[in-house]
Order: sequence, then C-alpha cells, then structure tokens
Amino acid sequence: MKTFLIIVGIIAVIVILLIVGLITASKRIEKKNKKSRVEMEMANPLPKEKQHLLAYGANLSLYRSESPRILPVKVDYETLKEGLSSYWGVSNPEEAVQTLEWLLTEGHRAKYDQLLLALKAGQSFTEEEVGKSQECYESAQEAMMKKLSFAKSDFDRVNTIAAWDFDRAVNIARWSYILGYITEEQAWSYIERAADAASHFFQSWKDYFISFAFGRAIAYEGDIYDILWNGKELLNEEDSIWNEFSIKRSGTGSR
Repeated sequence: MKTFLIIVGIIAVIVILLIVGLITASKRIEKKNKKSRVEMEMANPLPKEKQHLLAYGANLSLYRSESPRILPVKVDYETLKEGLSSYWGVSNPEEAVQTLEWLLTEGHRAKYDQLLLALKAGQSFTEEEVGKSQECYESAQEAMMKKLSFAKSDFDRVNTIAAWDFDRAVNIARWSYILGYITEEQAWSYIERAADAASHFFQSWKDYFISFAFGRAIAYEGDIYDILWNGKELLNEEDSIWNEFSIKRSGTGSR
C-alpha cells in the first residue's frame, strides 16, 4: 500500500510539472508572438484611422498570430498564396473580388442567421438536419461563459453571425493585396466597407466577438476554444486594439 501511494504521488508530481511546463511554454510563446507583432508594427506604421479599420479583422489576425494593426503578415508569400487558394478558392483577382463581394453582401449570415435565431428560441434539431451546428453552438456558449466570464444575457443581444463574415472580409482583403490580386486602394475600400457594416450591426466589441464565435460554431461547425484566448486579449488587455478603438467608427477609446 505504501509503495502504491508513493507511485501515485510520483505520478501526481509528474503531471503537475507537465502542466506547469506547458503553461510556462505557452506564456513564452505568447510573449514571443507579441514582441514579433510589435516589431512588425514599428517597421510598418499605419495612421490611427487605418488601424481602427483593421480592428474589425482582429479575431482572425490574432488567431493566425499576426498583428491586427498593419497590412503585412509574417507568413511567407507562397504559404499565404497556397492557403488562400486551398481554403478560399482564391487564386486570381477575379476570385478575390468575387469572394470579398460575397462576404460583404451575403456571406454565411444569409444562410445561418435564421438557424441562430431558431437555436436561441430553444428549437432543437437533429444532426441530420443541421450537422454539428447545434452541438457547436451550445458548446460555444458554455465555453464563453466559463473562460471569458460572459453571462447568458450577453448572448441575448446577438442575433447575427455577421462578424464572422466581416472579420474574414478584412483579412481576405489584406491577403489579396499582399498577393497582388487587388490594389492597396481596393483593399482599404473593402476593409472600410466591412468596418462600416460592423459599426452599424454591433453595439460593442463583446457583441462582435460573440457573433464571430457563433459564426465559427454554426457555419463552420468548429470548436471555439482556439479563439477564446484571442478574445480574452482583445477584450481585457488595456493595450489591445479593441480597447483603443470603439466598435463605432465615430469615436475611440471605448468598447
């Protein structure tokens, strides 16, 4: 019995050390990523008004460990080109414009907003009807309440997954410009359209994040755990781009 307890104790210590090691490594990586972002921002400065526009693409930017304050990205040209082609079917100017116009005028919200409203109303669906969308939606709410301390009432204000479309539009415009599919002027035009639409749709960055998370859960049928830390940074850290600029284009300095 004594030997058994010793073994259990050793295992417990090993597990604790592994957890501490993983947390330490994660913090080290996060610190390194932030330093890299700051260095790129200093090398490619943008005026505040353009940084404000890019704030509407911050979810996906941080998810990819990129700065949400500038147009350049860390990933190399060929990797970006392959990714945009593989995941978005964008490999030329025509496809870039077509995708951006779809995201801004229709997007996934055209198909899934009604499902979101039905789920919020308490309707239940089979997996045959909606795939994993309902399961992912319920999981997303639970995760945001647990990890970000959101209240159930926070979800009541959000009736659209439009942020899922607008955030991606900002980044598709950014990448398409880098790859030479659209001009810088075109890129800023698309980004501004996304920002204007988001400013109209949402009252706070919290609402915007919830909408983005619901879009990922319902339209993409994806787990949102990997975007929670980005949300925590954007919403809670004093120097985040969301805490510098308002969700409304007319003002700054609030959420």
